[in-house]
Amino acid sequence: MITQKLSLTCDRLLSHQQLACCHSYCGIPFNGKEALIYSNMDPQQKPLLLTGHHGDIGAMTFGKRSRPVLLCSASADYIIVWDIETCQNKTQEGEIATGIVIGTLLGDVVHLSFCFSDERVAACSGSNIHVLSSKRQEVICTLTGHLGPLTSAEFCPWNRNILVSASEDRTFKVRLRARQQRQRTEAEVTCRLTPASFLHSAWLPEQYHKSKCCDCTLYFLAYLTYLSLNVGHDKPVSSVSWSLGRQWWLSSSDLSIRIWTNGSSEPAIIMGDNVFSKPIKSAQFYYLDKFLLLASGPSVYLYLYNVDITRDVIKRYKQRSVVKMASCVPTSSTDITALSAANDFLSYIVLVCGSDRSIQVVDMNKGAVASVLPDAHSRVIHCITQNKGSIFSSQTPESYNLFLTGAVTDGVKIWDLRTLRCVRRYENHANRCQPCSSAISPCGRFIVCGSEDKCAYVYDIRSSTYFHKLQRHSDTVLSVAFNPATPEVRSFLHTCFSPYL
Repeated sequence: MITQKLSLTCDRLLSHQQLACCHSYCGIPFNGKEALIYSNMDPQQKPLLLTGHHGDIGAMTFGKRSRPVLLCSASADYIIVWDIETCQNKTQEGEIATGIVIGTLLGDVVHLSFCFSDERVAACSGSNIHVLSSKRQEVICTLTGHLGPLTSAEFCPWNRNILVSASEDRTFKVRLRARQQRQRTEAEVTCRLTPASFLHSAWLPEQYHKSKCCDCTLYFLAYLTYLSLNVGHDKPVSSVSWSLGRQWWLSSSDLSIRIWTNGSSEPAIIMGDNVFSKPIKSAQFYYLDKFLLLASGPSVYLYLYNVDITRDVIKRYKQRSVVKMASCVPTSSTDITALSAANDFLSYIVLVCGSDRSIQVVDMNKGAVASVLPDAHSRVIHCITQNKGSIFSSQTPESYNLFLTGAVTDGVKIWDLRTLRCVRRYENHANRCQPCSSAISPCGRFIVCGSEDKCAYVYDIRSSTYFHKLQRHSDTVLSVAFNPATPEVRSFLHTCFSPYL
């Protein structure tokens, strides 16, 4: 249900103008050159008046962090960053609220945005983007390239060096700006759109090679580097899963699970201490990151969680994050060997494979097993993969009923969830003793399988024979994955597993 908390009347037309709103405050221009900041928590509270601009304010935005709450406002003469709580304190003491001027005479600014750490501000003026420091008057860089006026620009939620912008020239650009050993490296994506307005938080994966697809030409940095080394498990890591928003990722190892925040070497949540009696076979985020889903022994567990990365200075070992079990669904199998569930969209369906060679469909809404397919393979199933699609491509609704399973010496089978019948088999790849995985492409047209002959095999989903073999690997290809946005396949070799990520 939607309820109205605040209604404001402005002294002029504000259509096509960026206004500011966050969880605690909202802001609008007043008399052209001033700004009024209202509290969302207490609508009866007197609004905070901010003065300092000489020209009309054209754009306003709040920062991403909850404390301190920063506001950036822009006019043709100044771009100013305000600390709302500091300004309120000064006003209560009878002083004039002041901010930090971070830019001067940059033209008519139509859009502002903070990076995720509030350290940088992107200001769109004409066809240029000015990236500014939020703490002092400094232009970090000026980005050009659009042929028409800009309409918006947003920072990547997990990397402040990546910026996406949209323009009236009907294109958007994704820019990567990095420094490697005193050398500045820039990479760019240009795509043509229908008329572009404001951008949404749909982001490309972080690393690509150069490729060309349809009307979109991609140019990305072609180097690989370790982003972080996270040490926490004392036994081999069995599974890793990113959250949908790329804010967190989890890892499982034997009887424990750890949830990490992006860029931190310390886990925000540690689940262990005799919580599970049997090793965790698979763990992932579920239901648009609302739950943690995992399989241990014969049961599927569902946990609610709340990540709190703050730490007590004295009791650093004590975590403030909360994890609570919401459901435990037992299956008819002795042990679960593989699990798959969609996290990109809402779905009650969870698919599990058991040590008795069965496939079981679990309805998490009812908390029970809905269907059981016995003897799906001649050996224990080690891999199950659903057709989950991608935010960058679309499929027919019926396509999402397909899923893959793989077993040693028994190839890969594709199943229809509606009938629980095998639709086709793929057996050209070698899989005699290693648990080689398989994946469905985001467009739903292709399948890739790892193989023990140092290759990865790409199948047309409609044909049982492969049409391309990816060679030049030095060992068994154990894990494969499609790039969600471009026609690429990633493959990972057989190597020694360790408790390091």
